[in-house]
Amino acid sequence: MTIAVKSEEQFNGMLAELEQAAAVEGRDPRHWQRVLDTAVKLGDEDLALLAARRLLATDPRNPRFRALLADCLSAAGQMREALAITKRLLDDDPKNPALPLAIAIQLGRLGREDEALGSVRVAIRRVPQSALAWETFANLKTFVPGDRELNELERLAGASGDRPETAGFAYALAKAYDDIGDYERAFEWFARGSARVRGSHLPRLDDLFRGAAEVRAAFSPGLLDAGTATDRPEQPILVLGCPRSGTTLVERILTTAPGTSSGGELKILRLACLGFSPPSPERITRFVQQCGGVQAAWRRVAATYVDRLQRRFGTVDGVVDKGLVNYLYVGAVALALPNARIIHVRRDPMDVAWSCFRRRFHDGLYWSYHYESIAAFLRVYEDTMDYWKQALPGRVLTVDFERLVSNPDDETARLFAHAGLERPADWRSFYDRNGVVMTASQRQVRRPINSGGVQAWRRYEKFLGPLQDALRRSRLLEKPAA
Repeated sequence: MTIAVKSEEQFNGMLAELEQAAAVEGRDPRHWQRVLDTAVKLGDEDLALLAARRLLATDPRNPRFRALLADCLSAAGQMREALAITKRLLDDDPKNPALPLAIAIQLGRLGREDEALGSVRVAIRRVPQSALAWETFANLKTFVPGDRELNELERLAGASGDRPETAGFAYALAKAYDDIGDYERAFEWFARGSARVRGSHLPRLDDLFRGAAEVRAAFSPGLLDAGTATDRPEQPILVLGCPRSGTTLVERILTTAPGTSSGGELKILRLACLGFSPPSPERITRFVQQCGGVQAAWRRVAATYVDRLQRRFGTVDGVVDKGLVNYLYVGAVALALPNARIIHVRRDPMDVAWSCFRRRFHDGLYWSYHYESIAAFLRVYEDTMDYWKQALPGRVLTVDFERLVSNPDDETARLFAHAGLERPADWRSFYDRNGVVMTASQRQVRRPINSGGVQAWRRYEKFLGPLQDALRRSRLLEKPAA
């Protein structure tokens, strides 16, 4: 049996059912497993976590159920509890080959890099052919010339075939070569890793542009000019930006202010908008009709979003939400939450494009493995953000990454003021604070603010002519002078 969830109303009904059933002893574990599977598919980490806890309650010693709970805790950013469960699993099964790698990933997200390296080395000793273990190892380690691990990585990457499951070897070796300054070989292996991931499949660029056009049409100037549909007082902070644009840095800086919470890449806003997702004029019209009118529709979005933030963080004000797809729902936020603060982080397109291409993302983003689709996505993102800024004057603050790192005092003053926060005297210590970092920037944002990422692509400039050409065709770079 599968559980079909086609609307926000059905989804909220499922959550209510779960809460009502919470006190029931001995519920059939197959029920909770189905709910868990559905929640994971929908991307609702809170519902998945609730279902995982109920599943474990049916058999508290079941190692598979315990591992599922640890996975759900990790996805929800509750890394310390996840780590504690995974360590207990390892105590019970000390020869398990998978658990040291899971522990290494959790420790890395907590910033405990030395411990993470030790754990991933155990994972590699147990499963030396694990591409994910080697990729995790490379992302935690800074290689130097003559590293014996580099020699072994060269052997493994060279012997592995060009298949998606071996991409981790390629990215790990590329990272190692980048560390030692061998940019020619690093570029070769970044390109091979990208090719391994994408295979013969490329994103449908026409679908990408069509979807973005529908979003803009759905939130027409007429709809947005009508003003906010609610009087909600809550003040969450949305930080928007392309992957690798500096959003994690901005989040870490903002959350030095008292009363703020780091939400990370939340999926809650998309879930609050499930009734018309992805946005289109037809879906918005149908959603408004089903809700009984414009005000009722946006009040429902606001209530769902606020309730979910409140459940997870105990508050809404000051929660920094940098969900990857939130840029599609800025219009919904503007209508539903008039006091939400919206910040857009912009970075040099070549730095963003190259940084995306050289990184393997484990959660979709299939556009990032091909130059033309990278350029297309960046064009769509820029067009969408330009539309929101024009349609919602004064609601969106744009922060340039380059200005932030070159003139941090002035830029952070703007940043905190727009967020409605008082800038703390110790904001520069953002890198030295405990906390979970789930993104690929987990090492960079644990260092003081610096300009090391500005124009970083130029180390590979002689290889990146085709990427520059793709960005020029998408009007993201100026054409070179004749």
